[in-house]
Amino acid sequence: MIVDQLWLQALIGMAGGMALELLHWYQLTRRFPNKQFARSSTYWVSTVSMWGLAAMMPVLYTSGSAGALLCFHLGASAPLLLQKLVTSVPAVATAQSSSNQLSFREFCQW
Repeated sequence: MIVDQLWLQALIGMAGGMALELLHWYQLTRRFPNKQFARSSTYWVSTVSMWGLAAMMPVLYTSGSAGALLCFHLGASAPLLLQKLVTSVPAVATAQSSSNQLSFREFCQW
């Protein structure tokens, strides 16, 4: 299916980003079953930001019409690219905490 409208390309890209973020949150609940990261506004802001970035990717990469599957893949790639950037930065200092919150670095790791 060829998509000509930019808003529809952005919507399909956002769906790709949402699908990947849903998988990421599912994996986090399996990795850290006792952590309450879903109640933190920091993690929700980062998740919604990922959706926004995923919506922008197809609009930035394509000019004019594009396939719906390409838009979905571009949207799904945005959170992966950012996740790789965050986890590749070396940790200067890590605080030892017994709180029930994940660090942003742990949140971004798969």
